[in-house]
Amino acid sequence: MTNNLSERTISLMSDGCWHPANELVEKISHRFSATMHVLKKRGYHFEKRKVTAQQYEYKMTVREIA
Repeated sequence: MTNNLSERTISLMSDGCWHPANELVEKISHRFSATMHVLKKRGYHFEKRKVTAQQYEYKMTVREIA
């Protein structure tokens, strides 16, 4: 996974808003979930919610350190 995809994902999702999968495909890559997986290993956190039967939205969240 290139850093460019990771950087684009972080840049887009750092607003903390929900982003539909079709937007992530368009602005990042059709393999955006693989990029999120790499970022999760680096400590980033993401949430996923179902919008309709076949549509999902994703957002990057900040986890507070206790």
